[in-house]
Amino acid sequence: MLRSPLIFLFVLALGLLWSASPTHAQNSPRVSSTLSARAVGAGQQAILSYQISGSVTAVEEYPQVIGVPGLTIEFNGRTQRMTLRNGQTLTEIGFRYTVLANEQGDYVIPPQPFKVDGAILEGPAVTLTVGAASAPVDDDLTPTVQLKVGKTEFWKGEVVPVQVAILVHPAVQPLSQFFPQVKTPNFAVNRFDRSAALEAREVNGEVWRAWQMDSVMTALQAGAQVFGPAEFKAELLIPDAGSMGDPFGRQQGNRSTRFLTSNTVPVNVKELPSDGKPADFGGAVGNFEIGLEASPVELNAGDPIAVEIAITGTGNFDALTPPIMEATEGWRLYAPRVSQENRAWGTEPGRKSFTQILIPEKNHQQIPSFVLHYFNPDTGGYVTRKSQPVAVSVKGEFKAASDVRGDAKDFAAPADAATPIEDLGDILDQPLKQPPGSPWLVTAATPIPVNRAFLHGLPALVLALLVGRGIHRRLRASAAARMPRPGAPREPYAVLADLRRAGTNRRSFYTLVNEYLTSVQYHRQRQPPAGTGMDAIVMERDRWLYGPDDAAAREALPETTQRQTLEILSRI
Repeated sequence: MLRSPLIFLFVLALGLLWSASPTHAQNSPRVSSTLSARAVGAGQQAILSYQISGSVTAVEEYPQVIGVPGLTIEFNGRTQRMTLRNGQTLTEIGFRYTVLANEQGDYVIPPQPFKVDGAILEGPAVTLTVGAASAPVDDDLTPTVQLKVGKTEFWKGEVVPVQVAILVHPAVQPLSQFFPQVKTPNFAVNRFDRSAALEAREVNGEVWRAWQMDSVMTALQAGAQVFGPAEFKAELLIPDAGSMGDPFGRQQGNRSTRFLTSNTVPVNVKELPSDGKPADFGGAVGNFEIGLEASPVELNAGDPIAVEIAITGTGNFDALTPPIMEATEGWRLYAPRVSQENRAWGTEPGRKSFTQILIPEKNHQQIPSFVLHYFNPDTGGYVTRKSQPVAVSVKGEFKAASDVRGDAKDFAAPADAATPIEDLGDILDQPLKQPPGSPWLVTAATPIPVNRAFLHGLPALVLALLVGRGIHRRLRASAAARMPRPGAPREPYAVLADLRRAGTNRRSFYTLVNEYLTSVQYHRQRQPPAGTGMDAIVMERDRWLYGPDDAAAREALPETTQRQTLEILSRI
């Protein structure tokens, strides 16, 4: 008798924990609203969009007409797409409404109810200002740039992360990639990562797109300073105040070049301390380790040894100088050079290697340690790292310095060798000749015959083969270009033939209209012209293609409407 209540309470507790989990709360259905323009002129239009996202199964009810005195708001279309996030399928459903401004004034479109999976959700309220007929689009559509640094107090020479976030209104279309730059004196800033991360952020109740680009900076001078701003040029498509959008869902507007500037960040750069600073400190700031490898380790007297000094860790790799040998007596050292660099910006583990040639001048038993000095910003002190000595075996005897000088050859002394007499008798005066009555050419120094036809015909044959192969490949490429690509839309003439069929219902006809517009853009590389007739076709397409699938949508299209639509489409 006790098991059933206990099981019920256990299942109830699990359900409450799951519903309160961050993942469930994050994926629960929610509604956001956007307006293509917050300021329009009297008689102009704007697009009101509601976006339902999250774990959505179905939207049972949504507003067909929104009543606001002074505005005419009508349903214009519906979109839907599926996304996969953290292994869970999420749905994004959009509802579009046309907002016609009838009178000047400030208007508030109240929250609108949507019935999603049996629950009533409300889209946030939005505001619209209607001014004169020439009122421009509100400057609130201009992208916002935010500059952030990993820390505001750090050491001179320390690598500090930097991030630039560019927030763009959903109605604004970027036409070029963002390339921000920070040109602040006394700071070295790496180029920002071109692979920007894109995420959604809520700004004033609207969902904006945010491009995030990362980099790092290093301070070259200590003291209280101002870092920034980040600046860049952006090519944008800013929507017109009365924009309706083209047949493919893109917003119409004007191309605009904007020079955007971010905020600045006050920072405090600390000077490296002088206490405990090594005499040969090179300026490296970070956290590093050092390793040493040598080859060969068994050699004869006078043979060279190649050593590789590897430095791994995080920090300012650009300030790393070659480590020095701790004890140089009895060694001839050559200048080291960088042999390998495998590091990014210094915020993640990297590697930098130096190669150096050593020649022992006596019978050493090991290669001494190499010493590296750097400053650790976490502890605020200097650190000295030493590589482990490498055992070597040097065989043979080394000559004294006087003997070496005696055996050395003086290359500056005059040469005692006599200049050889030139013998030019072996040069042929007639390299090729033709014996009388023979079609062959022979050389004076060899009996190998050379036929004239073979001598001239072989290059011509090779040339003909190369030209023929080139023509064959050109013909194959031309034939492949004429073939339709996999997944490409049908040709416009094929879709137009289906549109001319009589008795097609409204939904099927406007499905073919949408296919025809897509085909024209793909195959003819041009947009359908804007105009009263085309706008009417687009509105009818959205009405019957995205509206309710009722009996009216299944009725046959009137012949007059079909003929008028075909006349407009055939002129594209």
